[in-house]
Amino acid sequence: MGSIAADPLVVDVLIVGGGYAGLSAAFTLYRALHTCIIFDAHKPRNWYGSPIRLTPQWEGQDPEKVRNEQREELSRSGFVRFVDEEVKGAWKTAEGLFRATAGDGKEWLGRRLLIATGAVDVFPDVKGYAECYTKGIFPCMFQFGYEQRGASSAGLLALGTVANSFFASKLAEDGLKFSSSLTIYTSGNEKLVSELKTTIEDPAIKVDDRKISHLVQGKTSEVTINFEDGSSVTEAFIVHRPLVKLDTQLPDLLGLEYGSFGEIKANPPFLETSMPGVFAAGDCATHMRIIPNALSMGAYAGAGLARGLPRSMTGNDYR
Repeated sequence: MGSIAADPLVVDVLIVGGGYAGLSAAFTLYRALHTCIIFDAHKPRNWYGSPIRLTPQWEGQDPEKVRNEQREELSRSGFVRFVDEEVKGAWKTAEGLFRATAGDGKEWLGRRLLIATGAVDVFPDVKGYAECYTKGIFPCMFQFGYEQRGASSAGLLALGTVANSFFASKLAEDGLKFSSSLTIYTSGNEKLVSELKTTIEDPAIKVDDRKISHLVQGKTSEVTINFEDGSSVTEAFIVHRPLVKLDTQLPDLLGLEYGSFGEIKANPPFLETSMPGVFAAGDCATHMRIIPNALSMGAYAGAGLARGLPRSMTGNDYR
């Protein structure tokens, strides 16, 4: 490994993903005197720019502003570089290094690889849904509910992953904390209607089985649900959690194992995957997708990566 340690073209860690987990890992790594490159495709899951919630000191702040401040601090460290490209491929070389190919065709070498690419929301096939998302359709009432408190009537779309009596009833109870009443809209799912009748206990929660045609966002959080029979109803807000999937092909290219929720399987506490030397953190490696968890996972992955890169391997000497 002597020639590899002396090679200035090899960084200690290639970090794929410039979100909270990737940035958190980079902070941990540079504090341990490790070099890394962060590949940032600028495709955050929170592309709609809703304010940061559930995160002390950042509460209510613009997520893009926070990420830019973190990038600036990391750049000043002298240990972190940013490549504003998506990684199209990655593999392990015969020498035990990791080679990543960016969208511009350039290749980069690292001793370790961290996948922190996050995830993407997959919206149901309902006209107008995308325009309403996070403006009047809220995936998490812990994040969005406080500002909606005192509503007279709200709705829940029992579609996709929420077309399940257990999840629909639980999310309905979440929404009802902020509204006097709530209606679950099943869009013609008669089986679900029957199941909900035996599941729901609160009389303030109703069920409506009219088939949904399209949605229209109001000036505030109000959403109008238009039905196929020509009728409509306007709710103060709508609760719905869309399907979430990984936003990268790297796990398949590397042959990594998946967990039970479709996430990359990463072993706690330091989150190494089924391939030695490859770590995963953030939304791509968990179904608990909130910023504090991404920060924690990034920090632990960074510690695990640093522990696996002694000075005898890297040749780094910044004392």
